[in-house]
Amino acid sequence: MRPSFHCQAGATIGAVLLASVFGCTDSPVPYFTAPTSIPSSAAGVQNGVTGVFSNARTDQYYLVVMSAFARDALNFLSFDPQYVTEIGGLIPPSDGDFLGDSEWPNQFLDALQVNNTIAALPKAGFSTAQVAALTGVLQTMKARSFMIVAETRDTLGVPVYAITNGGTSPFYCNKDVWTYIVALLDSGNAQLNAAGSIAIPVVLPPGFGSVSAMAAPSTSLGAFAAFNRALAAKAGLELAYAIARSTPGNAPTPTTPGAPDVTALTRADSAMLASALYDPAVITPPPVGAYTLDPYGVYDTYSAQSGDIANPLNIYVNSTNALYDMQYDVDTVGDLRWLHKFSVNPVPLQSPNYNPVATQYLYSSFLSPSSPVPIVRDEELTLVRAQIRLGLGDFAGAIGLINTVHEQAGGYATPLTIAATYTAVRDSLLKEQRISTVLEGSGDRAIAIRMYGLQSVSDTTWQATAGPDAVAVGLIATSNGGTKPVDLHTTVLPIPAQELTARNGSYNLSCP
Repeated sequence: MRPSFHCQAGATIGAVLLASVFGCTDSPVPYFTAPTSIPSSAAGVQNGVTGVFSNARTDQYYLVVMSAFARDALNFLSFDPQYVTEIGGLIPPSDGDFLGDSEWPNQFLDALQVNNTIAALPKAGFSTAQVAALTGVLQTMKARSFMIVAETRDTLGVPVYAITNGGTSPFYCNKDVWTYIVALLDSGNAQLNAAGSIAIPVVLPPGFGSVSAMAAPSTSLGAFAAFNRALAAKAGLELAYAIARSTPGNAPTPTTPGAPDVTALTRADSAMLASALYDPAVITPPPVGAYTLDPYGVYDTYSAQSGDIANPLNIYVNSTNALYDMQYDVDTVGDLRWLHKFSVNPVPLQSPNYNPVATQYLYSSFLSPSSPVPIVRDEELTLVRAQIRLGLGDFAGAIGLINTVHEQAGGYATPLTIAATYTAVRDSLLKEQRISTVLEGSGDRAIAIRMYGLQSVSDTTWQATAGPDAVAVGLIATSNGGTKPVDLHTTVLPIPAQELTARNGSYNLSCP
């Protein structure tokens, strides 16, 4: 999906990046899906930075696949059943269709654009502090791109150095990929701190307004370093569990906590506490309908204006419904998160054999083509820290954070009663995480299902023997000559066919 941008006088966000494509009068720059060198000038750097941020917002299939992996929602299209059959766990996802290509080329191309833009900084007329600020901003965005690749490929590995080695980089194992991402975020944070409280010397998109006033410190609202540290907390959590899952006997099971790496968790906790975006005291219920930009969140933003791009998920809003698996797991009567984010879908769903697993509710937050998509929000970060505390064995700390979200975001007057045991805290956390972050740019619940080894426990839509899910199972079985479907518990996208072809049809990944 290729973005377009405003070509209006005075436009600053993404306005000139594709000027040559749409015939505007602004100076053309290289199209960012084939990035070359960036002009060593302030304008060239602005265009390079704009390209990085703009490209990052175009590919929102991440939300579609992660909500499917979590069995929160599916996209029911009769002409494109892969949205149900492949990412919904009925058949293996194909490396040769759009699912294999999803969350891969754009992310690597964005990372390459970051490298090229950083290379242009020394001769672009910026001060030493400004170069440090821009380097920190760009390294943070590069880390975000690789986080998406790592979260969708998980144990399949990622060739993280392909953009610097002419595509010859080997695939690295999950724990090594997360080690790289954490180090990249730390490097970006060091650059932002070196820049200090100077203003960011380029214009960032409006969805980054909460972190675009200055480079650092991360503890100050308005500092880009606050976004860096929020991502570092999430990445550190994922590193801790990637390390555990890489060693037999250390991985969590449906009944045991495993041994997530304490050092990684401790660093993640410190990163979260250092982010001004993390402030549980200010959490409130989500707005009715579309999210609004706020001081404690970072968002991808869109518009329906000519030359810009609309929210990529808006076109699917009437074909994407919440599943009964989710509806039965949350309070649809009293929880303000459900009441504010979901509404009745007036459009009948397609794919009649599959859609009995769907409720009548759609996600109201994307009803407008200009609806922003959350990247991180305070509410989500509070639950991420609850996961960190749970991993460290601090049940009381995790319970307190879970109840903060439950009461302040859900609108409840009393806290949940949660036993101070691993499984009780984990299960309560997953329930709150589900309704707090569904269809947001974090994919937290699908990630958690993998981290905790719960795929075969949580993702069982096609194994139902009673209720509405069983109706779909029966219809599919009838279509298959009486053979019932097998739920594959899918939570990973395949490596794209083009990547495998470039590696002679296969790749070697040797992990412990």
